[in-house]
Formats: sequence, structure tokens, C-alpha cells
Amino acid sequence: MRIIGPQPQISVAPTVRSVRPPDAYLDLLTQNEQQFQEYVRQVESQQVFQRLIDEGHVRKTNFQGRIPRHLYEEFQDRQFVDFMQEFEIEERGDWQRDFFREDARRHIVELAVKYRVPRGRLLHALEYCRHLKRTWAGYEDNPGFHLRLDDPEFQEPPTAQMPLESTEPYEELAKLTEAYDITQSEFVEYFMDAGAESEDIAEELGIPLSAVREIRDLVDRVQIASSAQVTVVNTPTSSSQPAQTVATVQQLNNPPRAEIHVSSEIEYNSRYRIQVPNDQETDKETAQLLDQLRLINQRKSLTFRIVMFIYEYQYRYFVSGDELHLKPLSQAQLSRESGEHESTVSRILQDKRIDTPTGVLSLKFFCQSKGEVVRRLIAVREHQELASGKRKKPYSDAELADILEREYDTKIARRTVTYYRNKFQETPKFYTRRKGISQSDGSE
Repeated sequence: MRIIGPQPQISVAPTVRSVRPPDAYLDLLTQNEQQFQEYVRQVESQQVFQRLIDEGHVRKTNFQGRIPRHLYEEFQDRQFVDFMQEFEIEERGDWQRDFFREDARRHIVELAVKYRVPRGRLLHALEYCRHLKRTWAGYEDNPGFHLRLDDPEFQEPPTAQMPLESTEPYEELAKLTEAYDITQSEFVEYFMDAGAESEDIAEELGIPLSAVREIRDLVDRVQIASSAQVTVVNTPTSSSQPAQTVATVQQLNNPPRAEIHVSSEIEYNSRYRIQVPNDQETDKETAQLLDQLRLINQRKSLTFRIVMFIYEYQYRYFVSGDELHLKPLSQAQLSRESGEHESTVSRILQDKRIDTPTGVLSLKFFCQSKGEVVRRLIAVREHQELASGKRKKPYSDAELADILEREYDTKIARRTVTYYRNKFQETPKFYTRRKGISQSDGSE
């Protein structure tokens, strides 16, 4: 006799799927920078484009130099408002309680399911809310953020210039790191890792817990200030060598930090402002040109967002230049976190590079696989810690999985670590590595 048990309860977690963009947009994304710039010149050479400029229906905005603080904040405001409206979050009465709680980022998985949003975009929204709280606490001279979505300032940027950022947090941080003799590598290792506990840092470095908390508070303030320090630079293109470098990252010391310079060709404010009344009829040629201008805006905006996401996600690497600080990032993850279709992200990564202190690196370089990170942990970090005496035995696969989750924000099973480790000849089994250490000690 067949016994039929109770029907199992099946729960389906809601997900947000991005829609494949139009082919015309994908074709534009596939073009390298030289081809894209030529395409822009062709569009702007059309008579209908000049007519729209003369009539005031299209306006080009562009500038070089450091982006004014109020414009960067306005850009962040727009992104937040778009996010709130796209997923109808404001209709949920408890969103402010969820987004402004102290440990919101630790509950990002539950919140992403609750509000049915991509985790990456939610993370940026939570960082925005965290910035708001710090603004209200008095860390910024002129609060530039608002929560009312119908505020006119969300529609047009304010005209008044914000004063320059105060250098006080930089100076205080430099004094503290010098007073407690904290090296650059220790600073990056301990104070730029959000997952590290203050008590553990104090014990490891032998400094007071109050000093650790003060330094971490200053690090937050410096990173918030640095997030607005995007400098737009002109990148001239030679006829023989197309300009494929879309950004330059510089390392700064005292305190250790990084700053990004973005090419004027992709800067978010270098765009067309289209102001054609909805009730005004347009001919086919004009409508086609407006569509082309919108696609150009989308490509520039997407390139800027991807570059800035990579810069923020791999920030520890940009500060230290140490490959051990590169975090795993797949193109699929980048697609989810940017809210874009995978085909879109794949194309935008092609033929684009960032100039860093360690060399000119492609955007794809920063999409590190988990296997590469596991290999470096064994081949580089384990070797360094054994040689210095910090460790007496190699990492087990379980320890590597714990490091990936704790320090790299990557949850991975022990058997998956084993799978990746077995793919590389220079990362043999734990027992083989331990045996090699024993033999080395016995021969001395």
C-alpha cells in the first residue's frame, strides 16, 4: 500500500529579474570607447540635433575639475529616489525603520526579500541612509539630503555652491595613526574591514579600545567625504592609440585612502538634458535622434555606475595595491547588484580600463573568481604568515571558508573551497602542505 504523507510546504523567495535591453542599446554598449566617441560625433553632426539645441529642447552639460559637492549629492539623491519609486518602497510604512536601523546592512538578505529588490541596489540605498544619519548628527557642514520625494530639489540641482570639505577628520586620523604607530598595512587590514570587531583590533594592535572606536569613527567620516571626491579629467585621444582608460585611481597617504579621477567622456553630468513637452508632436527624424541621445546618456550613466561600483567594492585594493584585498566579484553578481541584465554588464566591461598605481587594469580584472581568491590565500597569505611565524600550520579548508565569509563578504561551503583548491597545482591538500613544513623544519 502506498502511504501518502502530508503535502510539503514550499516557499518561493521573490526575486527581481532584469529585462534584456533593446538590441540598439546592446550594440552601443559593445562599441569600444573610440567607436562610441565617433558615434557621438556623428549624432551631433546632424542638422536636427543643432535645431533642437537652438530651440532649447536639448542642452549639453559638461565640465571638468572636481564635481561640486551639491551636484554629487544631487546625483545620489536622484538614484535613491529612482530606487524608491521603481520598487514602490515608500508605500511600505515601515521602510524608514528598516533602512535606518543600525544593523540594517547585516539584514540585507531579509530586507531584499521583503522589499523585492536586488541586494546591490539595496546596499547603496542603505549606505545612503547611513550617510543621512551622519549628516543629521552634525558631521557635515551643510546637510544636502532630504527624504520628501516631492521636494523640488530632487528635480533640479540647487544653484548655491557648497563650501569645501573640512580637512579636520583627515588631520585627526593622521595624528591618531601616528600616535599609536599604526602602519599602512595594519590600517588597511584592521580599520577598513567592516566585519572586524573593535575589541579584537585593540587586542591585536595593543592599543586602547577607545582609540580603536575613535579611529573607526574617523575612517567612516573620511570615506564618506572621499565618496564625493570624484574629479572629472579630460583624456585626449591620439589617432594611433584609442583612449580606453575611463578612470584613474590615485593612492593618498596620511591617512591611507584612494581618490578616483573619471574621464570626462563618461562622467555622469556629461549628458544631454532633453526637455521636449510631452504634448508636442515630433517627426520621425526628431524622435529617432532623441532616442539616440537617450541611449548615449544611458551608456555614459551605466559606465559611470559600474566604474564607481567597482571602485567602492574593491576600495581596499585601491588603497593598498595588495592583491590579497581583492574580493570575489562575478559578472553575474555585478549584474544583480547593479540591477542590469548580464548581457548589458558583459558588454560594458569590454575594452575599458582603469589606470591604477599597480598598472592599467581592465574592468574585467576586478571581477575576481572565488577560485583565484582561494589560490592567493594559500599561495600568498598562508606562505607569508608561516614565514613570519604568525601561523604554525597551514589553513584548513574550513578556515579558508571562514576567512572568505568574514573578510571577503563571500559565503562559501568548505567542500567548495576544496573544489577550488584542487584546481591549482600550487595549492595542494592541507596534509601535503603541513608535511612540507615538517620536512623543512627537520632539515634546518
